[in-house]
Amino acid sequence: MRSPAAANPAPHLHLAELNSFPPPRSCLPFLVRRAETALRRRAHCHSSSRRSTQNQLHSLQIPGRISHGNPPPPPTRRVILLLLLVVVLGAMGNSIYKFLCGVCSDLSDAAFQPHGAHASVAALGRDILEFQRTKQVPEGLSRHVVSSPAAQANWYKKLQVAWKKARPAPTTPEEAGRLVVLTLKNHQKADVDGLLAFYGLPHPNEAGSAPPPAAGHHAPPAQHSAPAHKPQGVKFELHTLPVDAKAVADGDTVTVYVDTNDAPSEIKKAAAERTKARAARNYPTADALQKTIAAAGYRMVPNAKGVEVLAKKYRIRLSGIDAPESAMPYGKEATEALLKLVEGKCLTVHVYNTDRYGRSVGDLHVGGVFVQEQMLKKGFAWHYTAYDKRPELAKWQSQAQAARKGLWAASKPQEPWEYRKAKRNGNA
Repeated sequence: MRSPAAANPAPHLHLAELNSFPPPRSCLPFLVRRAETALRRRAHCHSSSRRSTQNQLHSLQIPGRISHGNPPPPPTRRVILLLLLVVVLGAMGNSIYKFLCGVCSDLSDAAFQPHGAHASVAALGRDILEFQRTKQVPEGLSRHVVSSPAAQANWYKKLQVAWKKARPAPTTPEEAGRLVVLTLKNHQKADVDGLLAFYGLPHPNEAGSAPPPAAGHHAPPAQHSAPAHKPQGVKFELHTLPVDAKAVADGDTVTVYVDTNDAPSEIKKAAAERTKARAARNYPTADALQKTIAAAGYRMVPNAKGVEVLAKKYRIRLSGIDAPESAMPYGKEATEALLKLVEGKCLTVHVYNTDRYGRSVGDLHVGGVFVQEQMLKKGFAWHYTAYDKRPELAKWQSQAQAARKGLWAASKPQEPWEYRKAKRNGNA
């Protein structure tokens, strides 16, 4: 039986001769192409013989090395490339996941302990870092807030994320206080205030948008936070009850009350009788007893929980500064500035001495803030060099002068002591 190639010889080329007499290697590709062309022409003319044409092409037994295109890679190379691709995509996926979760930022100790940070800020950073490691909130925090430990843990989770996103990280009490208030703005005011008090951080102006405390809870006032070491010359330290709005006389004088258990027995008796008289709505008797208590230098004052306690009265003259008198330019502004710093707050007072008017001269600290520093920096007071030569007071006044803040916006502001002197001489 004749082969298909012999039955259908291609024009100008005998396939039998091609199979029986292999051409040289240099001519083989040319002859193969001619055979392919001839077979395609024949297939075009006789569509019914397409299958036989395919068989004829396969019968040529063309070597693999002259086939068109690159040979496929061996399976081993293919597997290696696939594994490398999986590893690369996996690494990229982990990076993207970490970025979206907010955990690709610096988690080292230095991130939570920025260089030059205030002691209160450093304490907050350490506790956030410790929470990240142990999931435990600081001991003693529950005494300052009203929510459960589980809720407290939620605060520290939020603070951890907010601290990582802060660029740069907070270093001053004001910056840290602002971060806490903005991060916990949807939480109870009692908890926010208590957390700030726990670290001795001030309450920034942005806190005005915080929701009111829940019914039945009394928000603790911002607690005093004194420096670690008392300045030289301090005779004693006072811890006051919340300051009343009417207690600020001017920009450098404030009246405070201190809870005391050492009052004379007659004063304690008068206080108890006054409480009974008020409960019976016997207000004339209660008012008479109040005068007796006040004459001895005491007063019934609400504490942080709203309960009236027997307290001793102290008039405090801020050491080292002299604010404009009420009738002077910026006198009213100075009074309002001091009121804003201390109203409703519990203060720490470092008392140095008593002046000729019977006032205790000392430094005021509230929530990590040195009150005299703020009054000088904002231009609401002069450095009283005649009585206090601390260089930091002079530096803070110079900063306000350079920035033309407060009273320094005037071309020639008058010193309060010169104003009082002129008033005594009838020239004011």
